[in-house]
Amino acid sequence: MKSTPNGNHKMIWKTVLQVFLDVLIINLSFVLAIYLRFDSVPAWLLDRYATIAPIMTALCVCAFAVSHMYRGQLRYASIGDVLRVFMGTFMGMSLTFLFSVIADMCVGQTTYRIGSRTLYLIAWMILFVLTAMQRFSVRLFNQLGVFYRSRPKNECRRVMIVGGGWGGAAAIREMVARGYREGLPVVIVDDDPAKAGARIERVPIVYGVADIPLYAEEYHIDDIVIAIPSATPAQLRTILDACSPTQCRMRMMSSMQDVTNGNPKMGALRDVNIADLLCRDEVKLDLSAIGGYLSGRVVLVTGGGGSIGSELCRQIAPFGPGRLIIFDIYENNAYELAMELRDKYNGSFPIDVLIGSVRDKARLDSVFAAFRPEAVFHAAAHKHVPLMEDSPAEAVKNNIFGTLNVVKCADQYGAKRMVLLSTDKAVNPTNVMGATKRATEMIVQYMARHSQTRYMAVRFGNVLGSNGSVIPLFRQQIARGGPVRVTDPGITRYFMTIPEAAQLVLQAGAIGESGNIFVLDMGTPVKILDLARNLIRLAGYRPDEDIKIEFCRLRPGEKLYEELTMSEEQATIDKTSHEKIMVLHPFEMNEEELLKRLETLRQAAEKYADLEHIRGPLMELVPTYHPSGT
Repeated sequence: MKSTPNGNHKMIWKTVLQVFLDVLIINLSFVLAIYLRFDSVPAWLLDRYATIAPIMTALCVCAFAVSHMYRGQLRYASIGDVLRVFMGTFMGMSLTFLFSVIADMCVGQTTYRIGSRTLYLIAWMILFVLTAMQRFSVRLFNQLGVFYRSRPKNECRRVMIVGGGWGGAAAIREMVARGYREGLPVVIVDDDPAKAGARIERVPIVYGVADIPLYAEEYHIDDIVIAIPSATPAQLRTILDACSPTQCRMRMMSSMQDVTNGNPKMGALRDVNIADLLCRDEVKLDLSAIGGYLSGRVVLVTGGGGSIGSELCRQIAPFGPGRLIIFDIYENNAYELAMELRDKYNGSFPIDVLIGSVRDKARLDSVFAAFRPEAVFHAAAHKHVPLMEDSPAEAVKNNIFGTLNVVKCADQYGAKRMVLLSTDKAVNPTNVMGATKRATEMIVQYMARHSQTRYMAVRFGNVLGSNGSVIPLFRQQIARGGPVRVTDPGITRYFMTIPEAAQLVLQAGAIGESGNIFVLDMGTPVKILDLARNLIRLAGYRPDEDIKIEFCRLRPGEKLYEELTMSEEQATIDKTSHEKIMVLHPFEMNEEELLKRLETLRQAAEKYADLEHIRGPLMELVPTYHPSGT
């Protein structure tokens, strides 16, 4: 984030004030050194000091600046600032002594030098002490103000810190600096027996993460802060499992990955989110392979303002495309995304926001003809399962024939590759949305046989936090005090985070051959009931007590569990060079029959809007489509 003009002015005036104080301290230190060194101070000595004072002041201030003494935030002064003061004051007084010696040698008389080296040594010691005291006094007064404004400790939420390393110490300092408004640390839990019995900032360390529920009861804990930013997914899973029975509100320290994803500063406290509970390993990317087809290239993202499309744009931007085109029917999100990227990358590459629908072939023709994109990511789609059951013709027009328009334009205007974003709902679909996405996979595989463009599809499951996902819905229900409504106690879904999905899509685009369908490693399926219970606990409530959970029937087109591959695809599935990506190779299809059935479905969608008339042609096009209830 760029500094505001007011912020810049404040910083300038603070620096000017600091320099003024340093000028006073520099001269006061030398005068005190003179009176300490000499029993009586003759007038000629003060006259000689007046000669050297301006030069000494300038040399010391320059030395302070070189030592970065004007860059730190004094309210957070630390040992590092002491070292900078040491170096700055020593350098400034040494330069003053050297100047006086050299200047006197040049003029052939004692004009600048005052006394022996002992005087300068005494002056440096006084200067170091006074300068350090002045800087740390700012932190001292700030801390006194914090204590003055602090909540009474008996009114604070009692906090357990998990982690007795530098993370735990930083978390405690953060709470103290905020006057215990973030909570009062009362105990630290660590799995290192050597730390048991020690203290950090007077907070005792106890042994055993497995005993967190016992310590939570013993110390009357309200909140738990996990202060191990470097914890592996397995370690985090163990800690979260141990914390789960306590019913305490859980928070974490921001890690470096959080900071790079745009979250608060390193070391700040944040709530544990549902993505933390998945405990997914960080995605490792082949950056050279991805950069090879993105850097300096014109890249088009359809549906670029949506959840996945916008994250794709954010992940593409660091590779330095020649131009990034955000194509979307809804202008607000696309515009905000473009402003975000232009600000972040300072206009290092052109970013265009183009409004239009993939259903409009003429509009797509104009975009492809004007910009000739080399890489196309097709994320535009209607994806809400229940809504598409009510509006099946719109799903067919947008998802199937919108995709057909995009793949034809990619071929006609010479795109190097096109990546379709598909879904696990395309596997043995029971709903219109899944059936339309399976049809788009068939279209991609058909076009791969008739074009120089490399066409591929990436199939993945539910994405945490995406528009229309279950997470925001559950959070709204919890915020209202419940109940949280789960369709069925046995329903499961695959989940992954938005950044993880986008990164793997980019990686698949780098390694894919034309006609490939990629399946992403989604981990193990998650029970929606467990998801709801965890969200309630993360909000600081007790499931079934503070917040009730109600069960309702499956929605139209919904099934209890999702699959990642069909039975006939099992024989074609292979590993790829990336551990989290598998590939399904193209299988035979009757192309003439495919085109005929597409045309029949097009006519039905243009003539009818209801599911009764759309279902038959869609089932003929997608033989694996078996609508629920039929």
